[in-house]
Amino acid sequence: MQQSTNASLEASSNTDISSKKLEAGMVTPQTLDINNEAQITEPEASAPVPVLSDTRLYIIGLGIWISLFLAAFETTVVATSLVDITSEFQDFNRASWIVVVYLLTYNGFLLLSSKLCDILGIKTMFLVANFIFGVFSIACGAAQNMTQLIIFRALQGVGGGGIYCIAFILMMAIITKDKLGTFSAGISSVFAISSICGPLLGGVITEKTTWRWIFYLNGPGIVIAFAILYFAIPDVGKVSLDRQTLSRIDFGGGFLSVAWSILLVYALQEGGAEYPWSHSVILGTLVSGIVGLFIFAGYEWYIARKSSIIEPIFPLRLLKSPAFTYLVITTFCIGAPIYMTIINIPQRYQIVNGVSPIRSGVLLLPMLVVSPVMSLLPGLALKSHWNYVPYGFAVGGALSVAGSAGLGVLGEGINIEPKTYGFLALLGAGMGLVMPIGVMMVKFICDSKDEAVALGAQNMTRVLGGLVGLAIGTAILHQKIEKELPSVLSPEQLHALLKSPQALATMRPEQLLAVKGVYARSYNLQFNMSTGFAALGFVFSCLTTYYAVQIMKTINPDDIFNNLGLKADNGENQTGSEKKAEEA
Repeated sequence: MQQSTNASLEASSNTDISSKKLEAGMVTPQTLDINNEAQITEPEASAPVPVLSDTRLYIIGLGIWISLFLAAFETTVVATSLVDITSEFQDFNRASWIVVVYLLTYNGFLLLSSKLCDILGIKTMFLVANFIFGVFSIACGAAQNMTQLIIFRALQGVGGGGIYCIAFILMMAIITKDKLGTFSAGISSVFAISSICGPLLGGVITEKTTWRWIFYLNGPGIVIAFAILYFAIPDVGKVSLDRQTLSRIDFGGGFLSVAWSILLVYALQEGGAEYPWSHSVILGTLVSGIVGLFIFAGYEWYIARKSSIIEPIFPLRLLKSPAFTYLVITTFCIGAPIYMTIINIPQRYQIVNGVSPIRSGVLLLPMLVVSPVMSLLPGLALKSHWNYVPYGFAVGGALSVAGSAGLGVLGEGINIEPKTYGFLALLGAGMGLVMPIGVMMVKFICDSKDEAVALGAQNMTRVLGGLVGLAIGTAILHQKIEKELPSVLSPEQLHALLKSPQALATMRPEQLLAVKGVYARSYNLQFNMSTGFAALGFVFSCLTTYYAVQIMKTINPDDIFNNLGLKADNGENQTGSEKKAEEA
């Protein structure tokens, strides 16, 4: 009887939240199914989940931290190692693919991973993602040529994307109100430390041993994380894997969501590099990617309207909410300057300024230190000043514009200008505010039944924005090289340069100066492009902030925070230590 009463109270609370969102203009009547929300929040008596003791909660947090750190570490650690990796394989022309292909599959499987959590269970999917990431990390280290490395990086990205997405879903499923600020700060520190350690360790490992160890080191870390997570995580949303369960999976949507993004980014990445823009391969993949996006949207609409069994991988009703739409557009736009800075600035330091891989990582510290410090603030502010947090989203957008614009006006000289560090700090501050606040806003903007998918969509759009930015940046670089360097270098020298920047060591002083000038102008032009993305993101961050503030004026924060964490169920599944802790 008590369980039924609690379920009714939860359903009533969620119904009240939804009606207030409707009044605030955050959603439309078509996006809400209040009766359905009430049913979804009602716990199943057959699958009780225990309240977690503080000790067990922090142990799970450690496991999440380790696996999330390794996945985030992989997005930055190769930045200072690209020159050495591509020099060994004599294939610098495809250097960006080492980063892009990881981010591509990382991005492509975010939506699918988040939806599979609803169907197969959070614990199961998180462990599977860790296993895939660990296995193909070792495979990357053992790669014998560039093609193998790119393939294994793609498969590694599948696991990395799953870890990244499911970590946030799991965190929101287990934490309670009093732990929200602590866990938010802890998760933010993952990106802080991985951003700092990635470029630095990448440079150290590359110089002192071999680049292969940047992949091999993931093996022991994933084993530790897997063991912690397997024994500590309760069976959150566990279901039996049978024909009925599998019939709910949107396999068609999952395939289409990966296919259209791969085709689109491939065209942007290879256009002007391997093939001219007018080549049939580029035009074909570009058009196919755009058409594929519309096919994906149409398929998801059809599934939502016609099928009562298959659960769409991305419910299009989310886009009827202006707040969510503006949020994902902002996230997409900010992704370009974020990833372009992490990848391109170390390359500029090494090629234009002639610094070592280690020093190129050290010189990123102004951004990498400021970003985590700023990202801690929103999580800590949630406890007592939660209604002011959305304003930080717009402030972060403005700082990102300023930092990116500054990086687009750097000089062509060999010496690094001091103002570079100030611009990096500005961009880092913007990143540190936009990323965590964007995750927090999902809790206030979206209904509880859509939170997992909404987080996946937000993560996907940020990475996709970074991919598009990197692809356009690569096209700009190749265009500048092909236009300005044939008059300076012989065909053999130009071919060698595209294979490996180490060809710079064989050039005459006047040639070297000209080549560095071309690269410097190319990087400036790329950051001018990313500034355009950031400026558009700032506009939409202001709109997102406006809508978020409106809804937060109409709801009681306890209605949101009290739904966090796992619910007790008569202590049936609690361990002895957890029962004693609760009694105390």
